[in-house]
Amino acid sequence: MKLLLHPLPVRIFHWTMFACVITLLFTGLYLHYPFDAVRLPVSMVRKVHLVFGFILTINLLGQIYYYLYTGKYTEVLLSRHDLPHLRSFFRYYLFITEHHPNFGRYNPGQKFIFTAWGLAVLVGAITGTGLLFSDQSQWLQKLLGGLHVMRFIQFFIAMFFAATIPLHLYLVFTEEPAKLQAMFTGYLNKEPKLPPPQR
Repeated sequence: MKLLLHPLPVRIFHWTMFACVITLLFTGLYLHYPFDAVRLPVSMVRKVHLVFGFILTINLLGQIYYYLYTGKYTEVLLSRHDLPHLRSFFRYYLFITEHHPNFGRYNPGQKFIFTAWGLAVLVGAITGTGLLFSDQSQWLQKLLGGLHVMRFIQFFIAMFFAATIPLHLYLVFTEEPAKLQAMFTGYLNKEPKLPPPQR
């Protein structure tokens, strides 16, 4: 039996974000410190970085609209209703207990990552735009403490993504590896529950 787990818009948002984040990590680190092993025109790398940053921002706005329109934002955003489940979440993922709690579509750890990623993209879009239009963003520079602080925020966001992507993969594979296939096809293969044998 096939269960639709990830509709097409969710899959498009997910893989667009994946492509953008990986590209932005590479181009951002290259602009910060060009690799000797890879020789690329800095102007081209900067243009690619700007284009994928713009796509990532539009992708986030699309996600916000989609989840508000469908009313499914509670599935991906961490809320106070998830706090009582944190104890059972940590006990299971720290191998203290073998009982797998039923968290719904996503567990509290995944919701935390999704929420933090959305905020990181939003902050990155604001500071990145401020860096791009530095002459017109004097108010933002003054508010945050200068261009060097804005560059540090961008670097921190990059390191945050680099650190949490492996954590996201860990939660995916330990939760239910079949869900990874659903991010490609949309569907999760579920064995039908058979009624108990008659005595």
